[in-house]
Amino acid sequence: MCSDRYNRYAMHLLPLHRWLLLTVGLLTWLVASVPTLWDVCNRPPRTSAFRFGFWIAAFFVFGICFWFTFVATSGPRGRHAWSRAFHLKLIVMQTVAALLMVYLVPCYSIGIILVLVAWQLALLLPRRIAIGWILIQTALLAAILSTRSTGLILFATSTSLAFQMFAFITASVARSESRARRELARANAELRATQELLAESSRISERARISGELHDVLGHNLTALNIHLEVARHLTEGKALEHVSKSQSLAMILLRDVREVVDAVRGDTDMDVRRAVEALIEGLPYPSIHLEMPNDLRIEDSVRAQMLLRCIQEIVTNTLKHSGAKNLWFELVRTDNGIEVLATDDGRGTKSLRPGHGLTGMRQRLEEIGGRLRIASQPQQGFAVSAWVPSKGNIS
Repeated sequence: MCSDRYNRYAMHLLPLHRWLLLTVGLLTWLVASVPTLWDVCNRPPRTSAFRFGFWIAAFFVFGICFWFTFVATSGPRGRHAWSRAFHLKLIVMQTVAALLMVYLVPCYSIGIILVLVAWQLALLLPRRIAIGWILIQTALLAAILSTRSTGLILFATSTSLAFQMFAFITASVARSESRARRELARANAELRATQELLAESSRISERARISGELHDVLGHNLTALNIHLEVARHLTEGKALEHVSKSQSLAMILLRDVREVVDAVRGDTDMDVRRAVEALIEGLPYPSIHLEMPNDLRIEDSVRAQMLLRCIQEIVTNTLKHSGAKNLWFELVRTDNGIEVLATDDGRGTKSLRPGHGLTGMRQRLEEIGGRLRIASQPQQGFAVSAWVPSKGNIS
């Protein structure tokens, strides 16, 4: 859960969209090779077997590197994800392989696969650096074509550059939309959870108001009625005394019932935590969140309920940003004097754990109410977080 700048440029797509784009990219890679293969097969003397063998090797190097970088930059990164620097090396290999293919077998069509490189650059690098990369590889393409052929160089390079810029802009827009969708999903989940807590707080406040009205109005009036009936019982005789005594008994029963209702209404002030937690995690596109908690989990204090919810929210946010996990497991356990949140994921983990501002602030807020926060992680073993919120105690 340390900071991870790589996440700023990764684009998280829905599984269907991700595999559609990957399929189109691989088809582009394959189709771009058809003119070259046709030319080599129909004009064998123009290309030696040695050159063609190297061309085939470069062709497959490009395809393999494209596969790995695409999967890594367009979906949730699991425990086998590599670093951003390694992905950049793979893209360098793709650029070199594409230019090498053009050099070995001069053919304009194979240069179109540089479009795939431009698309990946938009997901891994800042805009200025990526555009500079595109311009450099296009200039190298023009230089190679100028040494190998004299026809249609301007057309080939300008067309390649235009397609590369189109792919770059499209990927940049898609990345921005993906990031905005993630932020909107988190904000929407937080809003729903806060709405649930506010609804619970309003319900508790309304019940407290009703109980106060019952106690102040009915309780006091019934007490006064009992006093007057007691006086009347001492001043009456005969059959009237019998009716006054019965009326006094009924008034006393009614007063007792009112007090029981008031106690029941005041006692039901616990907040339903489960609904708020489910609202928080509902609708998040990834990771898959698995929740285990008692159905009747409730907290008396709204401040502690809010703190518990914020802990879960911070864990989800850090998993989205840094863990690269596909699954996140939550278990809420009721202890003797509080509630414990146990969270684990299947992300890549880290050897050196450096909590960011979010986790540091969460630890401080928990300590203010007597709680605690523990974080553990190992490379390739994900993160484990334990947060304990006390059910009683002073809040500083």
